[in-house]
Amino acid sequence: MMDTIWIFASSIFILAATCYILFITSDILEKTGGRLGKLLKIPEDVVAATFQALATSGPEIVMAIIAAGAFVNQEAWSALQYGEKASSGTLNMAFSAMDNLLGIGCVAMTFMLLKGKVKKDDHIPAKASTYFGLFYYLGASTFFAYSIMDGKITTQEGWTLMYIGISFIVSQFFVPKWLEKKFGAEEEDEDEEDEEPIPTKPVAWFADLIKTNFVYMFLVFTLIVFVREAMGATFTMATVGVFSLGGILLLVTSYVSSFPEFMMAYRYTMADKKHALLAMLFGSNVIDLAFAGYGAIVNKVPLEVFTTGRMPHLLPYYIWMLPIIAVLLLVGFATKTFKWKHAPVLVCFYLVYIISGSVLL
Repeated sequence: MMDTIWIFASSIFILAATCYILFITSDILEKTGGRLGKLLKIPEDVVAATFQALATSGPEIVMAIIAAGAFVNQEAWSALQYGEKASSGTLNMAFSAMDNLLGIGCVAMTFMLLKGKVKKDDHIPAKASTYFGLFYYLGASTFFAYSIMDGKITTQEGWTLMYIGISFIVSQFFVPKWLEKKFGAEEEDEDEEDEEPIPTKPVAWFADLIKTNFVYMFLVFTLIVFVREAMGATFTMATVGVFSLGGILLLVTSYVSSFPEFMMAYRYTMADKKHALLAMLFGSNVIDLAFAGYGAIVNKVPLEVFTTGRMPHLLPYYIWMLPIIAVLLLVGFATKTFKWKHAPVLVCFYLVYIISGSVLL
């Protein structure tokens, strides 16, 4: 009993310390990503959907690599079977996607509502680039949900998910500009003034770009290092047998890996950057799901996806909630029936989803 208490206490301390460091890092990361966008003359929502989404997806990507790669036998995971470790990377992507979409996105929208930044009966605006990101998310989540219906992800399915993510990132650099030309410039969110002006001379501009890129990559590396420690802490708790694999993923791990998205969403909310918030969350989810089949790609064998809870056969139904929510959002945006007052309702649905999943899966 004392050993169990000690494991939980030490793990929680590690989680608290790493999350605090991630909190500090995400503040600098937001400014660095924004400056990269301004140097390259990329709109704020595109920056959020690419640079910020890539950076905040770092923890989930690290989780997938650790679960499938050489670090799978580290001490923190020693009491878990190989199949559990491999499956955890995929399930973390799925549950993190729901955390990002409803647990972070709708909570942020509810916060905007409570702070009086928006009116409850107003519809939530969506730019053409937001629809673009949502379509990609719908495609990725639908294919992912379909892939695991038989309880595994094949190597070919893993590569398909990866290609969807790569296609999304590449397309962000030219499709939004094309959409702007075709449909006209749209209203931008409020933006903060740069403390340091963008250089106009080529040499100074290039030096600024190199320096900013170096800082950006260093911050992403910092995320990877500290999230790896946090992942080890969460799975140390899983080894004591109190929670199932699905339970620990839903209750702790997916929240830790989604922490950078949470901090970025908080900053976008405080700055009243609605379009950037949506772009970051949709983009982050597409990139997350791109690595859902990473284990099958690396090991070149089908990746079994399962949980160890009371009703593991319910897992596909939980996963299918991802594309269903995406369809509802798409219809709501298109018909202008998705209003700010609906965000708290989705938060309530999310709580039911998480609590029931942690018990049953």
